Amino acid sequence: KTARENFQKRLNDALFYTNKQPQQSNKVAQEYESYRMSLETSLTGTVGKWRTVSVNKNKQKKQRRILNGRRMAFDLASVINEKELAVKSNTQDKVASYVENLLTMALSFSPEALDATDARFIEFLGETSRLRTLPLHEIDLSSKEAFCIFVNLYHCLLQHSLLLAVDGLPNKRSVIHFKRCSCYEIGEDVFSLAELECCVIRSKTSRTTHIKPPFVSAAKKSRAYRMMYGLGSTDHRVNFILNNGDLAYPSTVPVLQSQIMDDQMDAAASCFLTDQVRIDKRKR
Repeated sequence: KTARENFQKRLNDALFYTNKQPQQSNKVAQEYESYRMSLETSLTGTVGKWRTVSVNKNKQKKQRRILNGRRMAFDLASVINEKELAVKSNTQDKVASYVENLLTMALSFSPEALDATDARFIEFLGETSRLRTLPLHEIDLSSKEAFCIFVNLYHCLLQHSLLLAVDGLPNKRSVIHFKRCSCYEIGEDVFSLAELECCVIRSKTSRTTHIKPPFVSAAKKSRAYRMMYGLGSTDHRVNFILNNGDLAYPSTVPVLQSQIMDDQMDAAASCFLTDQVRIDKRKR
């Protein structure tokens, strides 16, 4: 702590008290102050996107963990480069295509038969690190494309979390900890699996009541995600398309595409109801 404070003091002195190019110095000083506050927040782990979250009825706190930090930001190629960003009409389509390919890659692995030294798996881990460069601000949250992007992203990162399984595969007792603490840096923010499902994808749908595993609600402190990233979709077929990895769900996960999304949603609903619903003809 002392060394860090000493470093900050020297940096402050260099930024605030230099006599050369005072206007530029003030600008740099403001940028540094913003960085310093962000740094303090991330290191303390008490507020903001790095905060602790409650994981059970006793409100026990656990630290959120970022699982897609295998590669440093300076070592990553952006998902969408600057030239592509300039052509805004294609940006969302390219993001959708990237996420579709990432989900396809994720589904090619299985937690039960995973070779951690497989070059394809290592490549997959590297690709998930690139999600930090995803231009979230370019996504129209009310569009079909946005729905496909975030549902595919949720399934991809759920599979990623299961493949890593830091504390072993989740069970009835650990699923809240698993979904609230398994987090990913996407764009310039951090999302847990619970936040992606409840605050982004299900943002405008009815609130769930009497929740039981494998369903997990987002922590109360995550409400801001609904306002910032909540999708405009109110399609209740989302209940059949979202797969939580539970045995009650089909063993396959569709890779959503906006052009055929409605057909895919109908197929998922039909498959789920056929498997789970029975009609007792004697009591009709």
